[in-house]
Amino acid sequence: MCQDFADLKARAEARGVELGFEQGVEQGVLRTLVKLVDDGVLTVAEAAERAKMTVAEFCSKTGLTERRGDGLS
Repeated sequence: MCQDFADLKARAEARGVELGFEQGVEQGVLRTLVKLVDDGVLTVAEAAERAKMTVAEFCSKTGLTERRGDGLS
């Protein structure tokens, strides 16, 4: 029983580390895309496409507005 619990705990910790890594990578990608929008290299729509998100999802996750980076705002 103790060994089963130890195995379960080890698997849960490993999964937690894996999820944390994945979230960190996603945050890094989004920060990079936001910087490219800020620098005028990409529009918000282009950045959202690269993130494999809709524009609304991308804006929600990053705090950007849809008009930012399109040369109109």
